[in-house]
Formats: sequence, C-alpha cells, structure tokens
Amino acid sequence: MKFIYPDNLFLEIEEAWQIKSYQNEIIPPLPDRIYIEDMLNVVYHASFLTEESRRVWFRIIFVNQASLVKVERDIFDYTNIIVFQHPREFNVSELLKLAPAADPTQVLIGVYIDNISNKLIIWGLIDTGVSWWEFVREESSHGAPPPGGLTISSKSPGQINISRQGDVLLMLKYGKLFRPSREVFDVGPVATFLENGARILYEEICSKLKIGCFDSDEDDDYPKRFYVYFIKRILNRIREKFHGGTLIIIPDSINLDDTRLTDRLLIKYPCEYSKTWDCLKDELDRYRKYYDLHFRLLKQEVITKAEYEEVNYLEYLEEYCDEHTSNAAGFISALSGVDGAVLITDKLRLLGFGVEITAVSPTLKEVKVISDLKKGIGEYQNIDLFGTRHRSALRFCSSFENSIVFIVSQDGDVKVAKRVASEVILWPDINIGSLGF
Repeated sequence: MKFIYPDNLFLEIEEAWQIKSYQNEIIPPLPDRIYIEDMLNVVYHASFLTEESRRVWFRIIFVNQASLVKVERDIFDYTNIIVFQHPREFNVSELLKLAPAADPTQVLIGVYIDNISNKLIIWGLIDTGVSWWEFVREESSHGAPPPGGLTISSKSPGQINISRQGDVLLMLKYGKLFRPSREVFDVGPVATFLENGARILYEEICSKLKIGCFDSDEDDDYPKRFYVYFIKRILNRIREKFHGGTLIIIPDSINLDDTRLTDRLLIKYPCEYSKTWDCLKDELDRYRKYYDLHFRLLKQEVITKAEYEEVNYLEYLEEYCDEHTSNAAGFISALSGVDGAVLITDKLRLLGFGVEITAVSPTLKEVKVISDLKKGIGEYQNIDLFGTRHRSALRFCSSFENSIVFIVSQDGDVKVAKRVASEVILWPDINIGSLGF
C-alpha cells in the first residue's frame, strides 16, 4: 500500500534541522525548498520499487563535491570520493541503478545543483568507510561520522529518514511523521527499568576491583553505559538478520518455575545460561586495569621492559574479552531465528527462546504510540491495528508490568513496549544503530 507524505514535511524538516545533535555542532544551510521537495519526491517513489528483484536501500546526500574534497583533505582522510566524469540526472531510474553499488552502511550518493541547468544531478559516490557503522552498532569505541549535509535515506517502501552526520532527525513511516526515540535508553520508563541491571553491574565490578567507584573522574558511569551498549548490540544483531524477533527482559529475581511466567509464556527451549554477565564483568575488569596502567605510564619519562610487556598484555586481554562479549551478543541474537521470543533477565541471564506469548489481557483495547519522546506526544491506537507479534508483546506488557519487550520488524525497525501505570506505551522507533536509517 502506498502512502502520501504530509504537506508539512518541508516545514518539519526545517524545524528539525535547527536542533543541534551536540553543543558545538555547526549546522550547514539547507538547500532551497524546491530542491528538497525534488529529492523527497524521487526518494519516496524509488522506495517502492526494486532493481532486478533486489530490495532498494540507499542514502543520498546534498553536498557540493568541491567543498567535500576540501574537507576530506583537511579532516576526513578516510573518505574516498568517486566523481563521475559525466554527472547523471537525478531521478528515480538513475537512483535505482546506482543503489545496488552503494552499500548504505558506508556509501552515500552525492547530489548537488548543476551550475548550468540549475537542476539536481548525481555527481558521484562518497565512501566513508565502516568505522561509523561499527561505532553506532556498539561494536567499536570510536568512529568518524559521515559528512554533515542533508541526507535522505530509505530502507523500506514508503519510508524516508532525514539525517545529518548519521543522526536521524525525522522519519516518515506509514504516511506519518516521527521523531526518533533514541533517548528512550536515557530517560523515561525504559531507562528506569534498565537502571537496576546497570546498577548491579556497576556494584559488582567495583567489588571485584576492590574500589569505591569505577572512575573518580568523568567516566564513572562507563559500566552503566556498557550495560546498555550490550543490549543495543543484541538488538542490532537481530535487526541485521531481517527476519524480525522479540526480546523480553524481566527482573533477575524471577525464575523459570515462577507462575508469573508459566501463566503468560510457553517456553519451547527453557534454559539457564548466565555466562554473558561474567563476560561483561571480565571486559570491564580488563578495561579498568589496562587504562590505570596506561595512564600511569604516560606520566613516566622512562618505562621498564616489564611495564611495557604488562601494558601490552593487558591490552591483549581487553581485546580478547571484547571479542567474547561480542560473541555473547551474537549468540543471544541468533536465538531469535527460532520462531518465538528470546527471554532474558535484567542481569542478562538467558531463560529460554522459542517463547510463545500466551498472555491474555481482555481489557487492553489500545496502546499509546509515542511520536515525540522529548515533547511526550503520542496518540492512542487500537491494538487490532498491529500484527500478531506486536499484539502478543503488548498483551504481555499489559499483564506483566515489571518488564520491557523489544520488537524488531523484518525491515529492521526496532520498537519497545512497557506498561506504565494502567497504560501500555509503545515507542515506535528507537533508532538502534542510527547512521541515518
């Protein structure tokens, strides 16, 4: 089914464009309205088509190739720019032809205004590498963001994302506008629920290291961020499989024989697996020990051979533990390939997979779908408007208040649901992975 995008889309883009992603961000000017509407029109119509039966997935960026080359020489040495000898007309046909060659995880299609015709043209491709893709997937501690021009992307029919430097500002889905709920992990009911597991991890790693706090400086909350990073890793891995999945998180105090579970869930493959928690603690332990020694040695004019060998060994151990943590995220996410949900606790203890949600909630008729997390704006939607996977997840949340459920669609969208007081709240896109889609 095709949706018509709202008439006020340009005005919404103008408003969202002025919001800084970080304090010192320099926001480039937007192109004139006529060019933005042209780009939106082409991207929107291209999103419904396929190229030789392949799913079309792409990012275009409005940027002057000359200025980009200058920036690349000054800062972005990782960027590879391919300039076409003969620019191509910017239209649906050309976009479909180029999309298969422009992997959106690292390549943008460069679009700008032709000096002679004053029409939009495709002037080339910008390969920014995969460092930012790895960073936003929580698989790397650093990454270089893509250029800062107006970026428009699409990964499914009728969906348009507006972004800048990989940061999604506005989304169009199902003919409606949404602002991404990426802060859902930082503020609000979902963040509050996750605080318990993050706090326990912090306390246990401090106890293991025999220290009062993890870091007396600005990085003291790193263990708590690391905890959330791991959950995001799992969700990113699930979304990249494009088969969809459901991840249920409940308090660690609940066990498999608890009637609160058995009355609501049918677990095809029940189990007890808690090694993931140890992986996180081991990595945090090596991380702290490595940097303690690293920064101490930086202050010394001379270091001994033994000190040099020790810091190198600790660095190796940290990388080894990071690999194990990454494998643990991959292991849990792979279980979503079995029909049914994956069930874990807030201490990341795996209780089972292939989970069928049997919970019923006769009084649940509608859910509140958040469209703007910062403003607290949302609308109530009838539960019958959602698919089977979503309805079962929403009913579980309704009947089991102290839980959260992440629902990953086949197209990669990630939603999270939680009961708050008497209402079930659904955050429709929590922008896992960012990168503009």
